[in-house]
Amino acid sequence: MDTTDCLGLPYPECDPPLVKDASDIEQFRDLAVATDTAVQALADSISETLLNPDAVCMVGGVNTAGQDVVHFYSGTPKFDNAGMADTIADGIRIQEDGWYMIGGWVQMLASGAFLRVEPLLNGDVFTSRQGPAHTVSTSETVTWTDVGYFQTGDLITAMSHHVGNPVTVFTYATEIWALQVLADV
Repeated sequence: MDTTDCLGLPYPECDPPLVKDASDIEQFRDLAVATDTAVQALADSISETLLNPDAVCMVGGVNTAGQDVVHFYSGTPKFDNAGMADTIADGIRIQEDGWYMIGGWVQMLASGAFLRVEPLLNGDVFTSRQGPAHTVSTSETVTWTDVGYFQTGDLITAMSHHVGNPVTVFTYATEIWALQVLADV
């Protein structure tokens, strides 16, 4: 029995002259069952992506010196519906290939530091630094977002940079989140 090119659904073949027998009915039944299964799988995928996309939010904080600080997100996540919170590697571990919106914020309890943030993919910078690059009053908070295509196993973290005194210990509070926008199809 032949199958369709795109989904591999079986369909009955007829050679003239058309002879109706029990095998034709079985072939039509197989086509109906395969079509129903394919449509249900598509509906489930759409529902999963639209109604319950993979999402996670983690918080962290550290007291440390230095002008370049990699932030860690250990402990209990604020929420995680897809097992993406990797508390051992201290970041977000992608569970399914696809497009994700990621973001978060970093707060530094100091002024005059010109705080900027950049997301890291597997420990490497994959986009530009985000933030105002100017000082604010008593503390600085930078909120950042980005969109990217990530693969299963990728680790997302963030790093902040400032021009303040590199030997002064600063207190940081951080949050990072990810939301799957589109699963790999």
